[in-house]
Amino acid sequence: MAASTRTVSSIQARDSVSDLPKIEDLNPKKKTALIQALGAITYGELKAYNGAMEQAELCESEADKKTYRKIAAEELRHHKGFSRRLVAMGGDVDRAMKPFMHSLDNFHENKVVDPVAGAVAGYLGEGVAFDLLTWFKKVTDAETAQFIDTVIDDEVEHEQIAIEKLRELIRTTPLGWFKAQLGAYQMLYRMISASEPNSSGPISYTAFLRLGRANELVVSLATGMAKRVALIGLPSFKVGLPKLRILS
Repeated sequence: MAASTRTVSSIQARDSVSDLPKIEDLNPKKKTALIQALGAITYGELKAYNGAMEQAELCESEADKKTYRKIAAEELRHHKGFSRRLVAMGGDVDRAMKPFMHSLDNFHENKVVDPVAGAVAGYLGEGVAFDLLTWFKKVTDAETAQFIDTVIDDEVEHEQIAIEKLRELIRTTPLGWFKAQLGAYQMLYRMISASEPNSSGPISYTAFLRLGRANELVVSLATGMAKRVALIGLPSFKVGLPKLRILS
């Protein structure tokens, strides 16, 4: 893969899972926090599956339909895998996902009218989810971290497909670059506002902040957003670091 087309996901270094705890070694407070965060991740993967299936139906060519059906199958595998990790920790899947359903449903249903801006916002939104997941790998148990590695392998390919299609859409649409920048700023606003009350972002960060290493999470989200903007050929812009309220 050429350097100019490498995805943010493909240049993420894999951390060793050998030093991470086993489930039985987790204290109850940490296990509860992990279950809450996994609820957000698990429902997010279900929404990703539904989105890929919808995209497959909209495709005109059989090749594109096949591509998105493959992505959907992989997203469903992710959802089922994280569901199993929830159960292994003693959580109830439906109960863990429930607090995040409304915000994630609203985020995915709040379609941007312009197709270019909407595609850019969607691509960057998936990037935020990926960055949360790679950070989560550092604070979870060893077996969940090993499963996350398999998810990362799939997401690297998904991101490359998205970049190629997005660049073509921007290039062939009148005022495509202007509309793409609009979508990027819309997603940036949503990401930053996710830490505020009545957030318009896909999820609140609260469930993740309870796991610690908040500074790493903030840096990961900000740098990931900036790198993805550059990868689709947009002018760089400074991503402000959200002021996240750390809960005890």
